[in-house]
Amino acid sequence: MTFESGVLAFASRFVSARSFELIVAPALADLHFENSTGRGGRFGSRVSVLCALAGAAQEDLRRGSADFLKLTLLSFCYFIFPLTLGMRIFKTWSEFGVAAIIVLVMSLIPVMVCFWPERDAVGSRE
Repeated sequence: MTFESGVLAFASRFVSARSFELIVAPALADLHFENSTGRGGRFGSRVSVLCALAGAAQEDLRRGSADFLKLTLLSFCYFIFPLTLGMRIFKTWSEFGVAAIIVLVMSLIPVMVCFWPERDAVGSRE
């Protein structure tokens, strides 16, 4: 697997098509141009592509974080309600807090499984 194919494989799963086209694709084009002309070092060019990939992933996380938080809180409220009805089984507030944190972590699972966005195939972007 070459460096470029690894970047494309990662981007096809974790980066949206918009972020790929605006951020990662120009960095890959610069890498290809610099390698073909012999200008610049291989390491520096690859680091710039990795920085672009990290920036694209960060942009996608920032753009979708509000919806993800809303869905997680909806799932948390659904699962915490029965726990609050049986609150008398806990002897201290710290026991209830630990149980609530476990419920919060477990409420992330259905949100990640059901609402993970589908990504485009790598070949359709080129």
